[in-house]
This record gives sequence, structure tokens and C-alpha cells, in this order.
Amino acid sequence: MYAWPKSEERLNRYARLLQGESLTVHVYYWGAVKGLIENAVHKHSFFEVCYVAGGTGVYEEGDNAYPLREGVLFCSRPNIYHQIRDVDQLDLLFVAFELDEKLSKPDEFEYYNQALNSGPIWTEKQQYSPTVHIWHALLFPDGEGLAAPISLINQLAHALILTFPTLVGGKNSTAETLLPASNAAMLISRAKLYIRDNLGANLSLSEVARYINVSERHLSRLFSQSIHESFSMLVRYERIRAAEQLLSQTIMPIKSIAERCGFSSVHYFTRTFAEAKGIPPAAFRQASRRNIEQE
Repeated sequence: MYAWPKSEERLNRYARLLQGESLTVHVYYWGAVKGLIENAVHKHSFFEVCYVAGGTGVYEEGDNAYPLREGVLFCSRPNIYHQIRDVDQLDLLFVAFELDEKLSKPDEFEYYNQALNSGPIWTEKQQYSPTVHIWHALLFPDGEGLAAPISLINQLAHALILTFPTLVGGKNSTAETLLPASNAAMLISRAKLYIRDNLGANLSLSEVARYINVSERHLSRLFSQSIHESFSMLVRYERIRAAEQLLSQTIMPIKSIAERCGFSSVHYFTRTFAEAKGIPPAAFRQASRRNIEQE
């Protein structure tokens, strides 16, 4: 009924920055995947709303498990560990996004975030809801059907995201502009977001590849061709970057920083940080504080 890969590529190319009268939305990625495989426990720093178009599975968040079947719509909230498991021919539509606070009206921004953060995260029997009708309108038909004009994609995508609080939040609340991006760049972007948000986990190339639904070999090739560095180099860079922020902006013990950033020991963290920055973590923290005092 729909050309899934083409639909996903089209949305990721033309529906990224969604600007409206009261809310502006940054979309990190769209997904339209047939036969999704299960993923590891992970978290995001943004919202991800998913709709089950077919098949079955289980969405697990903390101690709660929610059944996945056609018609179910659910929301993964920021910084909450979750997982999709026990899948059987699971067809999933999803969008990952966050609101731009500076470009949105303060009351609408607060209202939307509060609604999605406080309402129910799972709802069923949404096959004929306005939300799902809009989502289907964004997809590219398989065969001779007509797709929505590119000029309307931003408006439809913006309208779709504004409906989410009525289903998985609790309330209600419009759009153009585009930000093109190649499919390879989008996959790299998703991989980077996953790495950044799960530094404390035992990250592996196979785990990240499985999460973004590509082969391990393909993801490795994307890293070397697109950003000219290996997966391990990127993970190391992100861990050092996160450690820098925690050292300069918090009083968190160095041992805790090492654990949060995914280093196996304080000794390994100290050695790796010193190699990358030319200064040990403790000395870096002291230097950062002196710089702040002098400003």
C-alpha cells in the first residue's frame, strides 16, 4: 500500500524544521520501517512518537510493558530508558523531535511539553484517528496513487506533531520551511544521537546499526565515508566531550563522571582524557574553575 523506504527518505528530506505560528519543531528523524527488529534498552534526549501499522511486539519502559499491535500509538519520553522487544513482523511509523523554545510561544511550548511528559504514553485503536490519517497522507503510495505535494509536507508534518498531545498527552493546539538532508546524513545523525544519549552503556557498532535498522557493515562504511572517522573514534570523542562538560559545569566526583560517560575505570578515564586533552581530568577541572573566576 505504501512505498516505505521512499516515504521515509522523502520525510527526512523535506520535513525537518517545522515552523508554525506558535510552535517550531526540530525533527531529528522520521522512520517508516516494515519488519522492525527488536532493539536494546536505550534512551533519547527528545520525544519519539511511534505508530504500529501492523504486526506485534512489546514496548517496555521501566517496569511497565505495553502490547504493540495495529492501531497502537505510543510515546518515548526524554531520558527514559525503553525497549521494543518480542517483535513479529512489526511495521512501525515513528518521528523523533523536540520543540525550539526560542522560536515558540512560551505558553504553547510549556503546554505541549507538559502534556507529553505527564499524560498516558500508550493508546490503542487509532487506525481511524485524525492523527493516523495525517500520518498516512505523508507517506508515498505504492503503485499509481498520488503522493501529497512536497509543498504541503511541512504543513502536514507540523499538524501531525501538534495532534500528539491529544492522544498521548492530554490536550490540543500550525507551517512551512524545509531543511534537506541525504539519507546517509540522516543515518549518521541518528547514530550520533543514539551514542550521545547512551554513553553510559556498553556501546557497540552492531547495537547502533541494529537500532537504526542497517547492517553493521553499512554503518561502518557510512562512518568512514561521511565523517572520515571510525565508530570507536566517534564514541571516544563523545565520551570525552561529555566528560569535559561534567568536569567544568558540575561538582560530580571524577569516578561518577567516568561511569556516566562509559569508561570502564577511573584509571582508563584519566589516561584517555589526558591523551585527548593534554591534561588530566582533575587539572582540567581546576583550570576551568580558574577561567570562570577570572571572567
